Amino acid sequence: MDSIIWLYIALGIIVLGLIVAVVGVVMLLSGIKEPMKEMKGSADNLKGRMDKLMLETTHLQHTTNELKEDIQQKSEKVAVLVDGAKGTINSVIDMNSVVRSITTGISKKVEDDPANRFQVNQYSNNAAGLMNYLDKKKNQDQTTATYNPEPPATQQVSKKY
Repeated sequence: MDSIIWLYIALGIIVLGLIVAVVGVVMLLSGIKEPMKEMKGSADNLKGRMDKLMLETTHLQHTTNELKEDIQQKSEKVAVLVDGAKGTINSVIDMNSVVRSITTGISKKVEDDPANRFQVNQYSNNAAGLMNYLDKKKNQDQTTATYNPEPPATQQVSKKY
């Protein structure tokens, strides 16, 4: 009987160990419950923040694409403007060369024809005479200018009513 008692004692120790293990597991699970709730709340909060961040990132990408398209359109407009300015510069250069050639042609004609030379000299002399006349007239107007003070204002008699 001695071995049966030892068997019961061993069985009692095993049952007692299992009870202690079950109580420990229950205590462990009840202790983990609060931190798990906090971790779940933190995870939900992090998910909400990530959703907001993704929404803002999508909005920024959309805005960036709009700005990129706007810059591209404006670059094309500036390119057209620059091309037009280059065309204007070329036109002005061409016009200058045409004016230069016309002026050269007129100068050659004036130099070759003595009647034209006489007429140009006559116009030049008349223009110089006109300038001298205007200068003399201007000088005369400046020298004849004198200071004329205004007479003092007459005193007004106040009427008593």
